[in-house]
Amino acid sequence: MNGFRFAMAAKFDRYDFSADALQRASVLTGVPKLLAAFGVPVEAVREGLDVNPRAFEDPDFRLPFATAGRILDRCARLTGCGHFGLLLGAAHDHRILGLPGALMSHSPTLGAALSGFVRLQQMNSQGAAVYLRRFDDAVVIGYGVYDRHAVGHEQFLPLVMAMALNIVRALTGGAARVAELHFSIRPPADPKPYFAHFGAPILFNRHETGAVLPRAMLDAPVIDARASELERLSRPVAAAQSAAEGARPWTARVRHAMKPLLLRGEPTTAAMAAHLDLSARTLTRRLSEEGARFQILLEEVRFTAARELLLLTDLPIGDIALALSYAAHAPFVEAFRRWAGIPPSTWRAARKGEAREGEALTP
Repeated sequence: MNGFRFAMAAKFDRYDFSADALQRASVLTGVPKLLAAFGVPVEAVREGLDVNPRAFEDPDFRLPFATAGRILDRCARLTGCGHFGLLLGAAHDHRILGLPGALMSHSPTLGAALSGFVRLQQMNSQGAAVYLRRFDDAVVIGYGVYDRHAVGHEQFLPLVMAMALNIVRALTGGAARVAELHFSIRPPADPKPYFAHFGAPILFNRHETGAVLPRAMLDAPVIDARASELERLSRPVAAAQSAAEGARPWTARVRHAMKPLLLRGEPTTAAMAAHLDLSARTLTRRLSEEGARFQILLEEVRFTAARELLLLTDLPIGDIALALSYAAHAPFVEAFRRWAGIPPSTWRAARKGEAREGEALTP
């Protein structure tokens, strides 16, 4: 079994650009102050992690996404605060997001601001994706980690949702409100900090982490937005976006866009190509030029998402299968056995209660 697992890891490693996935350090600049409130020095967090001090000082500093997760995980453990990520996110909004945040500040509506950030988010993070899912009467601001080296999911997910709530409030002056919060983690031992910050119904053990808004809220005007400033930002934003996209391989772009397609039940080459404004043939060729195939990238993202849901939630196996766009329970179990060498129920039972500091969701 171990030999098979190593073979599967090697199969994914062949296409693995996520080992170099970077995260803008902006939110980590709030870590020293929050640690100080718990009497924990930042040096204790850095010990053994090989973290550049600039990660806590320079919002534009870039560090591996997996390292950012290890920092949050270490912070939660050293402070004894299981909701450290929530507290950190609650102290910030779009103003720490650099150029994408500036663009949001001057977008005409909340919907335009959120859509713009989704389009530019890879400038800030290459290990997780922010996306919008629109329904007839609601929209979900979703967040999904796809870097298979990532750790600290239980801190990252509340952090991003806390910021999302602040962004919605700040951009609209409180006119737009989140109707409901969904988290793909188990209910925390103490949920009171969650309810205190969000002030909205919260559902845990969900297949997706996201903030649910009434769709009409997308039309809420952004307060203090200036069209002249938006026009001034258009050129540097376009240049930065072009540079960011040009530096990212197509494998990374596909991985970044996979989660929302899975949730929509459209994990196909054609759907991905349309999302990336390419023909299916062109996408296949560009992936091939990088030594990759769409199906392998799809399996990698599915495997990462499956392990996250198995480890962090109590969702039934059948529900996880549906969340990953499998038509039924059996094909998912067969796929997971192919990836990990054991069925998902066995993997979950073996890993329950075994999470260790800085541990990634390894096979």
